Amino acid sequence: MMTIQIIYASEPHEVWQRQIEIPAALTIEQALQQSGLYEDFPHLVNTLKGVGVFGLVKSLSEIVADGDRVEVYRELNFDPMESRRRRAAHKQSGILKKKHLKPDRSKRFEYIEHKDDAHKRREYE
Repeated sequence: MMTIQIIYASEPHEVWQRQIEIPAALTIEQALQQSGLYEDFPHLVNTLKGVGVFGLVKSLSEIVADGDRVEVYRELNFDPMESRRRRAAHKQSGILKKKHLKPDRSKRFEYIEHKDDAHKRREYE
């Protein structure tokens, strides 16, 4: 017998979690059926967005191993590429102020040379 963990976050702050013991050589799909996930969330039967094991995306036909954590993924609330495009457009148009942007760590300190050849460090303004 193998022990695996099934995790599904139905909402951002709600996590459904089961630890089940299964016989050897079950697929992820069979493990999800045995865990009771489809009974608690019947809408996932036809609309499953994806699954993974320890954060790596896997197919439903993959065989689970002992100690695996199977994660059931939900649909994203927003498109990450669209968010990046929107931030870039705001940055170009000046809508985002300097205080809203992350500091550029490469320009945080500037090194200047003095006449005595000693290097001093001063904060970049």
